[in-house]
Amino acid sequence: MGAEGKGGAGRADVVVLTALEVEYRAVRAHLEDPRPVRAERGAQFELGVFRDGSGERTVAIHMTGPGNPGAAASVERAAALFAPRAVLFVGVAGGVKDVALGDVVAADAVYDYETGKDTESGFLPRQKTYQCAYGLVQLARLVAAGDAWQRRIRPGDDAPRPRAHVKPLAAGGRVVAHHRSDAGLRLTASAGDALAVDMEGFGFLAGAYVNQQLDALVIRGISDLLGDKGEAHDERWQPVASRNAAAFAFELIGRIPVAADAPAVADAETAQPFTAYTRSLDTDTRSLAADTPPLATSTRSLAAETRPEAPRRRKLTIRDLGGLADTLLAVSGMTSPARWQQLLDELPTVGTAVGRQSASRAEALSLLRTCEVRRAMGELVEVVAVFAPDDPAAAELARQVEELGLE
Repeated sequence: MGAEGKGGAGRADVVVLTALEVEYRAVRAHLEDPRPVRAERGAQFELGVFRDGSGERTVAIHMTGPGNPGAAASVERAAALFAPRAVLFVGVAGGVKDVALGDVVAADAVYDYETGKDTESGFLPRQKTYQCAYGLVQLARLVAAGDAWQRRIRPGDDAPRPRAHVKPLAAGGRVVAHHRSDAGLRLTASAGDALAVDMEGFGFLAGAYVNQQLDALVIRGISDLLGDKGEAHDERWQPVASRNAAAFAFELIGRIPVAADAPAVADAETAQPFTAYTRSLDTDTRSLAADTPPLATSTRSLAAETRPEAPRRRKLTIRDLGGLADTLLAVSGMTSPARWQQLLDELPTVGTAVGRQSASRAEALSLLRTCEVRRAMGELVEVVAVFAPDDPAAAELARQVEELGLE
C-alpha cells in the first residue's frame, strides 16, 4: 500500500485534519514522502506513508483553518476524495480542568457549548453533543493506558512528560482566554466534565456524522490553560502540544486495522466501519473455561471440520476504482448535476451515503467505493443501463463489473 503521486488522488487509510500550521507540521513530520494530490473543490491535501515496523498506512493530511464550519466542510471533501477508514482531527486546545500543559486529550464526546437561547433573564443553554466513534475511543483508551505513544514524540525542548486522557471536549467559535469570562462561566455551567476547549471539534464530528461508514476522533494537546494565555505562551507551548498530540495520533493510527492486516470477516461484517474490528478487552481476556470448549463441541464431525471456506472477495485496487469511475462518468449525461441526483435517488441502499454534488471524479469514486462495501454494484449497473440503454459506456461498465466479480 502506498501513496499515489503525480498529482492524482488515491485511497487513504486515514485522513488527519489540523487547523494551524504548527499542528500541520507536527503531523507531517511522521510521514514519508508526503506529496500534494489533486485539489478537491479547492481543498489541498497531501498524501504520504506512515511506516510502523513491518506495516504501513497511507495517510492524507489537510489544514482546515480555525473554526467549526471549515472543519465540517473538510471532512466532506476528505470522504469524497479518499474514502478513508478513519478521520482524525489533531491539534492544540485550551485546558479547562484536570490537565497540565503538554497533556493530550482524546475526546470521547464533544459539546457545542455555545448553542442556546439568549433571553431577558439570561442565557438558556441548548447544548448539542456528538460522540466520537466507539472503536476509535476504545483504541485511544488502550493507547492512553501505556506509554508507547510518548516514544513517538519528536525532539524539541525539554518539556515535562505528558499524560493522556480520554474525556469530553467542548467546542465553540470563541477563543476562551479566562475562566471568569462569559464563555468560561458558560463552560463551567454546561460542560462541567470537559477537560479542554477547542474551536473545530464539534464541526468536525458533525461532518463525520453525515458521512456514513466514516469513523472520527478528536485528539488535542494542551497548549494553554484558562487564564494563562498570550502570544509568548503560545510560541512556547503550541509546538510542544502539537508534537504530543501528533505522537498520540500516530500511535493510534499504527493500531488501526486496514485491508492488509484486518481479519477475514463475513459479508455482514465487511459492510461495517472500523469499530467492527475493535474487540473489547473482555473478549480478548475471556476466561479459560470459555477458551476450552466441552468435549461434545470439540469432537465435531469430519464433515464440519472439512467444510470448504467461502471464497473471499478481492478488494478493489485504486486502479480498479479509477477505471470504473472513468467509465461511469463517460456514460451519456452522467456528468449533469440533474442526472447525478437522479442516479443517487434510484440507489436507495447507497445514495444517502454519498455526497450529492455534481458528478466529479471524486464523487464517482465515493459512490463506487460505497457500492463495493454494500455489494450494490449490480444495482448500480442496472440503473445505469436503464438511463442509457444503448450507450457503449454503460455496456462497458457492466462488462468491467462482471470481470471484477462484483455484485
